Amino acid sequence: AFCTGEKFIYAIQNYLCVSLLKCCMSNNTQVAFLAQKIFLVLVWKFKKHLKSEIEVFVANIFLRVLESPNSSFEQKALVLEALRALCSDPSLLTQIFLNYDCDADASNLYNEIVINLTKLAAKSTATPPKNATIKEIENELELSLAGVEVLTNILRAFLKALGLPVNDDEDNEDSAATRLRKHLQIDVGLAVTPKSEAKKGSVDSSFHGSVGDESSVASSNKSEIGSNQVPEKINVSDDATGKIVTDFEKKRTAERNFEYGMVKWNLSIKSGLKYFIDNGFVKLDALEIAKFFLQNKDKLDKTQTGEFLGREPDAAFVKGDGVDADKGGEGFYIRVLHHYVDALNFTGIQFDDAIRLFLSGFRLPGEAQKIDRIMEKFAERFTRQNLDVFPSADTAFILGFSVIMLNTDLHNPNIKPEKKMTLESFIRNNRGISVDGGDLPEEFLTGIFNRIKSNPFSLKEDDQAREREKATKEMFESSLFFEGPAFFGKSAEERKRDKFKKEREEMMGATEKLFRKKTGKGSKAVMAPSTQLTDSVSPAGVVKPMFDESWGPLIGTLSQVLECSEDERIIAACLNGFVYAVRVAAHSGMSLARDTFMNSLAKFTFLGSLKEMKHKNIESIRTLLSIAVIDGEYLGESWGPVLQCISQLARLRLFASGLDTDEKFLVDKDKDAETPSAADTGMFRQTPKAEVSREMEENNGRAVLAAVSEVLIDKVFSSTVSLSARSIAHFIEQLVEVSAMEISGDSKRGVTGVGRGNTVGPVSKSKRNLNDSSSGKSSVHGEDGPRIFSLQRLVEVADYNMDVRPRLAWAQVWEIMADHFAKVGCDQNAMVSMFAIDALRQLSFKFLEKPELSEFNFQRIFLRPFLQIMENNRTREEIRELVLRCVDNMIRSMSHNLRSGWKIFFSVLTLSASDRSERINTLGLAILQRLLDEHLHQLCRLPDSNENEAEEVLDARNRNANVEDFVGLCRASLSFVQTGESDSILPIGLSMRALCHTACYADLLAEQRVLPPVSGAQTTDAHAAGYTYEGLSEKEALEMVLWRPIIDGLADGICSSLPSSAGGVGCLVQRGSVLTLRAILLRYGDAFSTNQWEAILKHAIVPAIKKGAKNDGTAVVTITSESPAVTSLDFLADPLHLPPSPDDEGLLQFASESQSDDSSPSRPLGKVELLVEASFADLRHGGDGNLSRAHVYLKKNVAKQRSTEPFPDSWVATTAPIAMGMLTDIAGEIVLKMGAEGRNVIWPIIFEVCEMWLIGRSLGQSDANETFDDELWHPCEALVRVACSEIGRFPQRFLASLANLSNDDVVEWTATIFTCFSGLLSTSVVMERAIEEQLVKAKLQVYGIPSEEGVAGAPSNDESVNGDSDVEVIVYTPYGKGRIVERRRDSREYSKGKFISLIMNVIKLDSGATLYRPAHGSIKHYEAPKTEKKTVEKTEAGSQSQNMTRDNYWEQFIPLLKIRCVAAHCLQQSLYRMSDELIPFASKDVVEVLLKSLNKSRIVSGEASQNSDLSHTFQEAMFSQWGDGVEEVEEALSNTHGLGAVATRSGSEMFFLTQEAGATKVIIHMLALLYCRYDANPIKSVWDHESYAETLLLERITEVLSKFLDSEKKDGHLIDPNVWRNASESGGKVAVYCTSFAGVVVNILQVMLSMDSEKFGKHKLSFFPVLCSLVRVQSDEIRNLVSETFVKQIGPMIGLPV
Repeated sequence: AFCTGEKFIYAIQNYLCVSLLKCCMSNNTQVAFLAQKIFLVLVWKFKKHLKSEIEVFVANIFLRVLESPNSSFEQKALVLEALRALCSDPSLLTQIFLNYDCDADASNLYNEIVINLTKLAAKSTATPPKNATIKEIENELELSLAGVEVLTNILRAFLKALGLPVNDDEDNEDSAATRLRKHLQIDVGLAVTPKSEAKKGSVDSSFHGSVGDESSVASSNKSEIGSNQVPEKINVSDDATGKIVTDFEKKRTAERNFEYGMVKWNLSIKSGLKYFIDNGFVKLDALEIAKFFLQNKDKLDKTQTGEFLGREPDAAFVKGDGVDADKGGEGFYIRVLHHYVDALNFTGIQFDDAIRLFLSGFRLPGEAQKIDRIMEKFAERFTRQNLDVFPSADTAFILGFSVIMLNTDLHNPNIKPEKKMTLESFIRNNRGISVDGGDLPEEFLTGIFNRIKSNPFSLKEDDQAREREKATKEMFESSLFFEGPAFFGKSAEERKRDKFKKEREEMMGATEKLFRKKTGKGSKAVMAPSTQLTDSVSPAGVVKPMFDESWGPLIGTLSQVLECSEDERIIAACLNGFVYAVRVAAHSGMSLARDTFMNSLAKFTFLGSLKEMKHKNIESIRTLLSIAVIDGEYLGESWGPVLQCISQLARLRLFASGLDTDEKFLVDKDKDAETPSAADTGMFRQTPKAEVSREMEENNGRAVLAAVSEVLIDKVFSSTVSLSARSIAHFIEQLVEVSAMEISGDSKRGVTGVGRGNTVGPVSKSKRNLNDSSSGKSSVHGEDGPRIFSLQRLVEVADYNMDVRPRLAWAQVWEIMADHFAKVGCDQNAMVSMFAIDALRQLSFKFLEKPELSEFNFQRIFLRPFLQIMENNRTREEIRELVLRCVDNMIRSMSHNLRSGWKIFFSVLTLSASDRSERINTLGLAILQRLLDEHLHQLCRLPDSNENEAEEVLDARNRNANVEDFVGLCRASLSFVQTGESDSILPIGLSMRALCHTACYADLLAEQRVLPPVSGAQTTDAHAAGYTYEGLSEKEALEMVLWRPIIDGLADGICSSLPSSAGGVGCLVQRGSVLTLRAILLRYGDAFSTNQWEAILKHAIVPAIKKGAKNDGTAVVTITSESPAVTSLDFLADPLHLPPSPDDEGLLQFASESQSDDSSPSRPLGKVELLVEASFADLRHGGDGNLSRAHVYLKKNVAKQRSTEPFPDSWVATTAPIAMGMLTDIAGEIVLKMGAEGRNVIWPIIFEVCEMWLIGRSLGQSDANETFDDELWHPCEALVRVACSEIGRFPQRFLASLANLSNDDVVEWTATIFTCFSGLLSTSVVMERAIEEQLVKAKLQVYGIPSEEGVAGAPSNDESVNGDSDVEVIVYTPYGKGRIVERRRDSREYSKGKFISLIMNVIKLDSGATLYRPAHGSIKHYEAPKTEKKTVEKTEAGSQSQNMTRDNYWEQFIPLLKIRCVAAHCLQQSLYRMSDELIPFASKDVVEVLLKSLNKSRIVSGEASQNSDLSHTFQEAMFSQWGDGVEEVEEALSNTHGLGAVATRSGSEMFFLTQEAGATKVIIHMLALLYCRYDANPIKSVWDHESYAETLLLERITEVLSKFLDSEKKDGHLIDPNVWRNASESGGKVAVYCTSFAGVVVNILQVMLSMDSEKFGKHKLSFFPVLCSLVRVQSDEIRNLVSETFVKQIGPMIGLPV
């Protein structure tokens, strides 16, 4: 109870501590040691009550002794022993930190201890004075070593607090502590550090604030220093630890901010004070700022403080009106001065001492006015507090100035002694300054003078500067041959004792003053909580902030000492410090500190440098390796320097063993060997630098070989199996970085910083020199050449860890390794990259030995480096080939275990298709072919019918993954079907073989060997899983996930823009794609639903066909025929036959013979695959498309039947007929079976292609009145003829299927077909009329003729005639009534340069005469342009901007106009051919629409044939095509048999008459069917077709025969009777109407013959005169038919026998 009493505690604080203070400073070593012992016991047992005393002892005594250059060796040694005892216990050390460094009102005691110890330890690196004795040098060395050991003890205490292992050999015989104790003859075995644990691992009772009894004190004396036991964690909350640590951080932050504020204060008082205010150090208040200046007078620059206090009275700190002076307004600075002075207490202080105290906080400014203001306030304050000294403040003010001047005069070294002020002068200068002119007492002034003379006014900073200058001077004097002062007086040792004696007196005085200030007499011993030690926090909780505060000075001192010292004891102590520091930092999560210590230690190994290794370097290597083995779990990125050193160790070991390094074996064969230089072969050869380096490295290698065991190195890598997932990831990452540096030839730079990167420590990913696959840059090897040591170790580590770690954890680690293997595999050095790929192959084989579970993708992650190597466009060709070989080997050997790895392999094979090397292309496809032939059963496993329910569920879960694999396989094969622009063109054979693969995949789907996914269908990302068509049900969409890649890939092949000709056959890829897709769809089309067919056509086939047609830029698209009836495109491919059935004998024979070859696969060919193989054989050999005979082409020596195609690169010429024929086959074989859905959904999509190829757009895109737009795409004649041919072929397929269709379907399909034809014909005719108008308009513009409203060649608006009817306008003339039959536009030159234009009406009078009369208001006068050729820029809407002249205005119109005529003619011909069978099924509405479109074609073409402007433009186009030379014209005339033939064949009349005749022929034929032969229809009709057709038929017959007879009568003599339809030139105009309509007349006569006698007799009066007139025509065919008609129809009427 006594020991816990207040009186006892008070006695310890006020008496025992003061006595111990005096004894600690005793010159007697034993007395000082015992006093320190007692002090330490007090610290341990009464520390809670001695917070201030401990601070005073440590800061003012211990550290001052260590810092003082004048203290003795023994005194410093004793202090070190005391500090050693304080720093060895974690609890006490952490309490010092918590209670001082974390207290804002206390000093940073822990930090000051560390700083002083680091200074002491670093003294061993300083050069000793020249006159220093050996003993002094040894003593300094021991003290420095002791300082290092105490620093190490601090780190050991941290480790104890954290519960980490630590060595117990700190007090061995060679330690500095042991030697110092022997020297001092002291025993620390008792009472130095009381036992800190009442029991093993517990904390003593003093931690809880109670003083122990005597027994506890006695027992505590038995403790020992350096126990490995860790104090138990005190049962406190983490909040307490966090609060104290937070307080420390706040204090440290505040100190740093204050230091920054000091810098700003030194630069500017205003910005500095503003910073202090903004950061909360002081408020914007004059009183608070004055106190702030006083409290921090030793920190703030005193010159700046003086300037602040001396500012003008009206100066303001804050701008603005009405601001209070105390808050920064005007007078703010003078207010701060007043508050500053008022805060000082001058009571009872002598005047000069008051001035000394006053001036200790600032330096007087230089301006007299500022000094005046400052001293005036001082005089006022001093006088008020000392009324008995001066009668008035004026006296104090004047004397104050005088004292300052005296101080300056006496102590200014620039004033000579004889001129300095004397006492008499000082007294004389101050006479009469008292009240009423009185004098101050002489004794008073004399005292001031003497005190100033002996003790001048001086700032602390100035005193310290003078001391440093004096010490430097003495050091210089002591370095001479003799010690100057010693020669005349005292020695240096005596002077040091005298100085320390003075320092001791100062320390004692200051310390006693602190004690007196702390507490006075009668004070109670129980202090406030703020003055007591806090011991309620676990040491482990504050290790991190303590180490964070001290590791900077530690690393600097340890590195400096280790670098400069060769003493083994110091080296060992420093290395221990490194080990402990790394361990503390690593376990505390302080990566920066850990990395810094590891990097520094790695530097001391000298590995990678050309320096001789010494003992400390070898020990540094051993230390580094031991850290790696013991603390590897926590090294993180600090593995970098360890692995870099191991890399260099391996290199040196090779040198020492006499073996060649990797550089010798990894030399690129492409590089030539270096030739010796002339300097090396001379007579006086100098040793080259390389040989010197080699010798140095060999010596270092031998030293390493002897000292460092290889087992230790191997253990670093083998122990990785015990690392956690996070730690192994750090290890692998750093090993990868070191390997990257080795391969780049810069493996030394990471250790020594001598390489190109000058990088030390953990290597940043951004500084790797290996090839970056994303940038494509190749690696550049350093001067040392590549090495693969770390790459080999990486393989070993992978082998160690692959099977012992979970696949999920291993996958994360492998991602780091895989990226490195991929980059090394792309290295420029072939040897390096081959090693990497081979190592990757070995690891892959081992990894694939373990089957992969479902729903995992570890194989894909593991095998990704192969893909990355292939993706790099800078990889060498042999490397890419090696990758493919590895893939091939793994497929052959491990296909049974492959799951997610298939995706990587398929991606690799896909990339091989786009490779620039043909050898890579061929190898990639060969691997795919082998996969299909030998491993297809493993990739597409058939479901087992005996599977139980659980297995079926598992199979369903795997279906999505299997689908992804299958899609990847399809895309791999289709990648060999080259469709876009590429740097290299694939061989055609590879593309054709890849198309056969797609046929195989279609067979697999049809056989259900690959099942659709169970979920995951999507339509947005084409590269993601589950990509399908939109607009489908879930089941349909999932099914199309499998089909879409095949169909889309073939569609891309169809519209490929690359030339693919071989063996005289053009567009092989395009045609092959069509054939493959056609085979798939015709074989398995029934398996698709209507929605699926709609998606396939809309999203794949139709866009591909359209694109292929539009992209054709060959000459084929410019060819136009001279007549719609005679084509110039006979080279177009023919449509194909329908494929034979799967059991066709010819196909089966083809399959048998194709597999008879030994190289052929044993796998049987599927239905589609067989069909595609046969189609390709037929295509290559120029067959006729009959695949039943394809087996013939497999025989040897079979000659090709196909001749060279004229346009092999034209898609239109080679592929368009097959592609359009495929759509026709789909419509005939699939769509017709779908019923109404096929007719309403699928047929419009197919018909859209016909529309596009016939008119250039869909019918729904424009109305019939739309004008011609030359910006739209216009199909060429070849496409028009192909489309007409195929749309005409569909009705034939329809008619062939009538037996399988219902009556309703027949009627509906008939209506659909006729509606499509009528719509196409009507739209084409409207476009034809629009083109005619634009052509005539362009002609008028280029010739400068003003255009008229209305259509050229038609009546004006006020005299309009309906072009779609036969009504003619009746007019009355002076010569009688008549009708306008034609309107002509004409222009004539009536004077030079002047023209007249008009529209001429051609009027046929009733009398038979013809009258020509200008239309009302149509006459226009104009002048021709000055230039002969007028250029017109088109500005009409829908027209492209281009310049037209008289030579070229027709170029964009006439070809299009001819194509429209061809389209109309071909459609009419198709209607004629199919009308016999289809008309009976047509309704009245359908027939009316069809006849209306035919009539429109007839009228428009008839008007165009009579249009003189069109005829003129056609002739201009013909002459322009001939050329300007006479020879060209003569040749053209000779080839066309004269101008008459030219006008007939090349003129517009013949062209349009052919169209008109065709339309008329179809109209008559259809009407005749309705009138004469309609009863053959098996489906009964309900409308009166005979009455409907009778009138129309007779009108058309009468009109045609009338015009024909007129033409024959007028021009019949010009027609060659032997060649009726081929006119010859015989002068004059050729009878083109007779020639064009002869076939129509023949058709009419055949109609007459087909009428029964009743119907013929009904119209005999109309027929008979015409028949009589036809007898005279010059056509034998017509005359024979007339004769036959007379015999059959007229003869019976007059009684003649038939």
